[in-house]
Amino acid sequence: MGDTQVLAASINGGKPVVIGTAAQTRFTVTVTASDSSGIDYIDPLLYRGPITDPTGYLAAAGEPECTVSDDVTTRCTWHFAMDHSWLQTSDAGTWRLHVNATAKDGDHHWKDSAASVDFQRASKLTANAGPEPVATGKPITVTGTLSRVNWIDSRYHGYANQRVSLQFRTASGTYSTVKTVTASSTGYLKTTVTAGRDGYWRYSYAGNAGTAAVNAPGDFVDVR
Repeated sequence: MGDTQVLAASINGGKPVVIGTAAQTRFTVTVTASDSSGIDYIDPLLYRGPITDPTGYLAAAGEPECTVSDDVTTRCTWHFAMDHSWLQTSDAGTWRLHVNATAKDGDHHWKDSAASVDFQRASKLTANAGPEPVATGKPITVTGTLSRVNWIDSRYHGYANQRVSLQFRTASGTYSTVKTVTASSTGYLKTTVTAGRDGYWRYSYAGNAGTAAVNAPGDFVDVR
């Protein structure tokens, strides 16, 4: 190992990689390594499951873009491309980065979990509030559907039994959560609130390791 060090690593700027129905989803991986003799090369590998027996892996496409400082430290960025047709739904979730940094004097540093990233299935969310207009004190019903992509058939299907926030804002305000609603077995959402003032209603889903967060477009209701 010697004095070779992997100093830093990041995937997609620290953000989840959201994969929908596009032919390819592109993102970058950046690694910084150092050695007193200088860095000869760095190899990155994304993997899912234990590194000793990964359930999936992905190598970089093409050569990296590298910069060297002080003849000691090298920072490289690779471009990765993920095609959803390569993926099973079980591949959604946390992937990790294995890094092999090798110095010019032959020293090396292997780091099995230098960084991690969530590969998430893209999601969609709708909201429809009514009736419009509505009298003050009368009920407003807000319906919607939460769905996420299936990488096998490239279609969106209802996402069952997920907790979704119903949110409200005035024309000049910011959204705040009014209540939590649980999606049905088909991803359908429905709840009722009391009309108090004009504003926008929407559903908001926080996401999880395998499914992207999403906000529905706000639906304006005129309260009279």
